[in-house]
Amino acid sequence: MKKIGSINNVFNVLSDLSLQHILILPHVRADADAMGSAVGLARGIEQLNVKTEIMVDEEIPAYLNFLIAGYPMKIYTNEIIDTIQKPDLIILIDHHEVERLGQRKEILEKFSNVPILIIDHHKIQAETENEFHQNFGSNQILTIWLESDRSSVSEMIAELFLHTDEKFSLNDSVATSLMGGIYGDTGGLRYANSGIRTFEICASLMKQNLAIDLISEKLFGEKPLNQLRLISEVFANVKLSQNGNIMWFVVEPELLDKYQVTQDDLEGLCSQMRDVENIDLAILIRKISDDEIRVNLRSNQAIDVSELARKYGGGGHARAAGITIEGYHDLNLFETDLIKQAELMICAE
Repeated sequence: MKKIGSINNVFNVLSDLSLQHILILPHVRADADAMGSAVGLARGIEQLNVKTEIMVDEEIPAYLNFLIAGYPMKIYTNEIIDTIQKPDLIILIDHHEVERLGQRKEILEKFSNVPILIIDHHKIQAETENEFHQNFGSNQILTIWLESDRSSVSEMIAELFLHTDEKFSLNDSVATSLMGGIYGDTGGLRYANSGIRTFEICASLMKQNLAIDLISEKLFGEKPLNQLRLISEVFANVKLSQNGNIMWFVVEPELLDKYQVTQDDLEGLCSQMRDVENIDLAILIRKISDDEIRVNLRSNQAIDVSELARKYGGGGHARAAGITIEGYHDLNLFETDLIKQAELMICAE
């Protein structure tokens, strides 16, 4: 399915005068779209005199701080679960799977009688809406708005505000968060997921006093020197498939230590690998620990990387997807198998 629900469903839910407290949960390892849409939505909802909270699983990368604009973000810990005030509504934003909550799935377990609103643009695997509901067990899904052909959830939230301007009004802060989210997921409007509607919505956001140059610089331009040194070593040592159309690299913790950088400094690297001439598929394999491997997948038109990711329990979009492997796995064997599967899929296209 490409679509479930509608913008009107979401508007009706958020217009409920009985709502006093809304908890917003973006996906783990939140990116620009997850944070931009979450903060933009929260700021918009606050115009209705409704309390909002955004809770994340880990520290937000420093390069995304401009999207947050002072919003008091909460980081989930094992100790915080008993202190969370019961919300009237829980919103899952930029994802539609419990597993994408990380530790915060305990919140859904604790508040199983609190209704859930889901807003997302990732591919939907469920064949029917009933099947989709079953994946959430006892939790009550109040409303869903999923459109997998959208550039970003930030685009969807912006359209919600523009569509219902008698209820919500855009301001500079909200527009900056949403534009940053759109820019993040479209590569600065360079990717194929940037449609006519995307540009129309961006034009509307530009009517606010936002600094598009700052957004571009923070997301794509400004990089620490050590990060650039790391990138230089990666490109000096990347591996290529026999046909020369698949590029990949394995990042182990020792390499990050060498340049005194973090996993956050790898953001955007896989996309840069894909931008190399004649490369159809870029793969960045990251060893997080002995018990966790993460993979970034980026492609052009040659392969739907969400299908490749799904073979290993991951997912995402046709041109950008990811995998998380938990538990001990032999890194070399995993690398070999992943590249083999990638080559088979490209040959089959």
